[in-house]
Amino acid sequence: MASKIDTLNRELRNRIKASQANLWSHGNGLCFALSSNGKPTWVFRYTFDGKRRVMTLGPYNDPISDRQFKELEMAAIEHRDQVKAGIDPLIATKPKRSKTTGDDTFEDVARDYIATHSANWRNDKHRAQWSSTLETYVYPKIGRKLPHEIGVDDVLAVLKQQHIRRGKRLPLWDAVPETASRVRMRIETVIAAAKSKAMGSANPEIKAMWKDHHNPAKWEDGLEHWLGKGKQSKGHHAAMAFVDAPGFVQELQTKTDYSAKALMLTILCVTRTSETLNAVWTEFNLDAATWTIPAERMKAGIEHRVPLSGAAITLLKGLHRIADNPYVFPGAKRNQPLSNMAMLEMLRGMRDGLTVHGFRSAFRDWAAETTLHPDTIAEMALAHTIKDKTVAAYRRGDAFERRKQLMQQWADFLLILNDNYKQEWQRLIA
Repeated sequence: MASKIDTLNRELRNRIKASQANLWSHGNGLCFALSSNGKPTWVFRYTFDGKRRVMTLGPYNDPISDRQFKELEMAAIEHRDQVKAGIDPLIATKPKRSKTTGDDTFEDVARDYIATHSANWRNDKHRAQWSSTLETYVYPKIGRKLPHEIGVDDVLAVLKQQHIRRGKRLPLWDAVPETASRVRMRIETVIAAAKSKAMGSANPEIKAMWKDHHNPAKWEDGLEHWLGKGKQSKGHHAAMAFVDAPGFVQELQTKTDYSAKALMLTILCVTRTSETLNAVWTEFNLDAATWTIPAERMKAGIEHRVPLSGAAITLLKGLHRIADNPYVFPGAKRNQPLSNMAMLEMLRGMRDGLTVHGFRSAFRDWAAETTLHPDTIAEMALAHTIKDKTVAAYRRGDAFERRKQLMQQWADFLLILNDNYKQEWQRLIA
């Protein structure tokens, strides 16, 4: 008869083979975790100050011995007791390192950075994503390294690690490009923070460690030569050519789920993903054909009025409203919006290798190359932060009527027959 530990090892192997990212409880908060990149670890899951947290205990090595499993169980019980005593295990177990010898690891610096800056970040989701992406993809690879010793090869190891997508194992960079891009930028930020702190130290030995240091996660300082395509460089998103957009939008019209409707509104209004998904009905005045996005939801922190085209109004009027749910695009969870991946997954199912944000680039190219609308009006439609003094004059007046004309022309370009479009907008076609 198989022993308890043999049965456990068999179960764990089956879970790894199934490649389904999840957490499986083994009592007292001890969990076996399988990440989306297929990496198995042991973690302690707990709730502290009303927030769910996950603490890594160590990697899973096949097979695990009875002694090793009991040690994990004891560690979980100790951490559970800490939680009951009002102590956060993640803080309590952090090594006390000398601040004069420069021996803080990448993980140490990253956790310090998050603790210091997260209070000023835009929302809870952003804070959670910072922690979760580092926990999942970065700490297992370079978490124990000293920041100044991390090189390009180390960063590439993170970005090229295997990730399971639609049953296939692909490099993270190719499987989930948006996530990989954020991971790269967060590594760059943490290393830059470590260098900034070191260069401000009074200890010359610490400063010497960073002499002539170049950030290995900086795109233009080396990574662009190894990852190719350039689509992950900061500020650029894989975009559909604007000439292909009408065919895509007309295909998208045949789909009826909330993800498709949200993507359609995003394209018509050239808004950002978060601006669409977190939209609530009180922001819309359909009689006035206006969507007013409050400052706290805008990247620039400035209220943005979106002129609604006829197609956008028709879409919104056709949406089913759920009682007591304020969101225009409700998610599966009660009183929550769609997942921030909903539109991207819809897009991937129709056209692989593109990003939702890329439609903003398609719009900008279309406006610049085929219309007579001033660049300043197109930039205002995208709610870009504009520093040019000439454009500042437009900002005072909002240019709402000018933008209303631009957004209607964009909708017509996407949705009506080419000959009809040319006849309707001949005066503004370049």
